[in-house]
Amino acid sequence: MKLKKLLALALAGVLMLALLTGCSGGASGTEEDRLVAVGVADIFKRIYPNTEVSYGVPALTRTIRPAFTPDWFQKDGEGNIIYLKSDFPIDAGQTLEGFLQDSLKAYEQSNFVSFVAFDSTGMSALQQVERFSSGAPVVGVYYKDVSPTVNTKLRVGVCHKTVEGREYCLVVIVRA
Repeated sequence: MKLKKLLALALAGVLMLALLTGCSGGASGTEEDRLVAVGVADIFKRIYPNTEVSYGVPALTRTIRPAFTPDWFQKDGEGNIIYLKSDFPIDAGQTLEGFLQDSLKAYEQSNFVSFVAFDSTGMSALQQVERFSSGAPVVGVYYKDVSPTVNTKLRVGVCHKTVEGREYCLVVIVRA
């Protein structure tokens, strides 16, 4: 009988710890990524409610995230991020825009593909979604001049990268 009470008490402690950790904003990177991705998708779903949403863009975590550097940003004299430099030289003869096109080639036939990045240090997932919706730095990767209403599929990929103590949110949007 005492063993059952001890096990029940231990289980209650584990559950309480899990609840407290979840409520304190201690989400892991993948949880945070998912929350931001769902929030970004919701922005598009409000405008186009019949859009089918999927999550994850493998090239974002395999190719783009490892190469990302804050040098991709143009900053003002006070160090504030202004925009992403699409002409930033990645390596001999290749710019950021070309690198993104090569990395996201699997989505070349889509109507709209863009890469968004911003400093998300200290931001909750909700604050990151708000930052995305307020005009975060973007590079258009692929674009076809079609009516936005023909886009019925949306793919959202989100990941984070920490560089020199700053966290950056990286987002890829694919509409087809």
